[in-house]
Amino acid sequence: MCLVARNSERLKTAVAEIGGSVWQVACDVADPAAVAALTADVRSRWSAMDGLVNNAGIAPMAGVDETTTEVWDETFDVNVRGPFLLCREMSSLLHEGSSPAVVNVSSTLAEKAIPGMAAYNASKAALNQLTRSLALEWAPSVRVNAVMPAVVDTPIHASRGMTSDQVHEMAGFHPLGRVGQPGDVASLILFLLSGDSSWMTGTVIPVDGGVMAT
Repeated sequence: MCLVARNSERLKTAVAEIGGSVWQVACDVADPAAVAALTADVRSRWSAMDGLVNNAGIAPMAGVDETTTEVWDETFDVNVRGPFLLCREMSSLLHEGSSPAVVNVSSTLAEKAIPGMAAYNASKAALNQLTRSLALEWAPSVRVNAVMPAVVDTPIHASRGMTSDQVHEMAGFHPLGRVGQPGDVASLILFLLSGDSSWMTGTVIPVDGGVMAT
């Protein structure tokens, strides 16, 4: 397994938590040259790839009037351009894999927008359409699906100045009465990577405590 992130310190922490044999690579997934170099490194170790999870993301809090061009571009660079570049560059490796599958991590905000997060809302909607486009283009060789979490207690909220307590205060927005945990989403991702989902592609699945039903 290869774990990729642009923050090397957080990457080391994640690898330590996972344990076992994990190859870690610091890479800015929005940089075409960096992704090309990553792909070359992957190919030097493995001749094929069975799964790819695109989980990098940023979530700036700003409405349209307050969103600078720089913030808009950075959000799309990380949330959309990154998955696009990784899929494009890793395409041949995936097509050589055994029952290969891609999972993109989107958001319920792709389809249920809220004010004050215009760039994020739009970027995740674009990621959903990229998922469907790839699924159609790569079928039947490579399956491509996406998951749409609602509020999950992850470090992305800390980057916006929120404490864990503040995150959990949003539990009431979810019919099931709590925010998600990383394992709630990871279980669905593992299912979509596995042979148990072999007749699924182009799907965008909420894992959201019931938010999309409201």
